[in-house]
Amino acid sequence: MAELLTKEIAIEYQERSAALPDYKKQDIKERRDLRIELQKRCNLTELQALNIINGSQVTDTIKICERKQWEDEFSRKYRDKINSGMGTVCK
Repeated sequence: MAELLTKEIAIEYQERSAALPDYKKQDIKERRDLRIELQKRCNLTELQALNIINGSQVTDTIKICERKQWEDEFSRKYRDKINSGMGTVCK
């Protein structure tokens, strides 16, 4: 199971990116490997991982990941109870 993206993880990858050679934010060589690693670690899209590494929309992406985790947990917990009363007629 993928880790939940946190501010600490985002900072870690931004610092690791800053230590790489300057490729003008192009997704090549070591930066590409770093992006793929982040994608797999936190189950992110390519664009989300690039934004995190480049320092863009970090808080928004973290909120999206937190919301997705909440929705997944809710779905697992209440899967059989959701809409269980739909389609019945009260008499």
